[in-house]
Amino acid sequence: LITRGARTVYVIEDPRLDHFTEETYTCAMAHLVTQYRPSIVIASATMLGRAFLPSVAARLGTGLTADCTGITIDPEKKILVQTRPTFGGNLMAKIICERRRPQMATVRPKIYEEASLVSAPSGDVVRVSYPATAEEPRVSFLGTRDIEQMVDLQEAEIIVSGGRGLGDGKNFALLRELAGVLGGAVAASRAAVDAGWIPYPHQVGQTGKTVKPRIYIACGISGAI
Repeated sequence: LITRGARTVYVIEDPRLDHFTEETYTCAMAHLVTQYRPSIVIASATMLGRAFLPSVAARLGTGLTADCTGITIDPEKKILVQTRPTFGGNLMAKIICERRRPQMATVRPKIYEEASLVSAPSGDVVRVSYPATAEEPRVSFLGTRDIEQMVDLQEAEIIVSGGRGLGDGKNFALLRELAGVLGGAVAASRAAVDAGWIPYPHQVGQTGKTVKPRIYIACGISGAI
C-alpha cells in the first residue's frame, strides 16, 4: 500500500482474522476507527466489504452509503458526497452524512483506476493489537470447499454473458465456445443462476460481481440498466 502512495498503514494481525467472519472483521475495524477517529472511511464493495462494513457503521452509530459509483468532497461544506444509483438505476442519488462521524461508503470495484506505483515510496506501518475486550464470535469457521475453476470475472478483459433468453442451460455451451475463441470468460445474469444453469460465481450485476471488461457481449439478457 505504501508503494501505491499510502502515508500510513494500520495493520492488525491475529489468528482470528485468518479466515473471514463478519463478527471478527467488524470488531477489528470498529476498534481501528474508534482508536484513530478518521472523518471518512471508504472500502471496496466486494463480497467481503458488503458483508461487514454495514455492521461496522451500525456499531459506530453512523450511516453508510453502499455500492457508490462516485465520491467527491463538497468544496464548501468539506464533507463527503456519495453518488449511487437508485430506483433500479434510473436516478443517481447524491448522499451526505452531515452530523455523524465517520462518514462511510463502499465503492463499486473497478470504478476507479488502480493507483500507480510511486517513484519514492515513504510511509509508516502502525501495528495494532486485536481488541482484548472482543466478545467470542457466534459464528465459527469450519472449512472451505473448492468449486468449479474459472477465470476471475473482475479481471477479465472479454466477457460473454448469458441470461434467461438462452432458454436452456445447455445453451451455455455456445457461450463457452465463443468465450474460448475470444480468450474471454463466461458470465451470467441472476435469472440464469437462479434457474440453476450456471453456478453463482459467474453472476454479474447488482447482486453479483461488478466487472469492467474491454468487450462485454450479452446474450439473452433484457438490457435493463
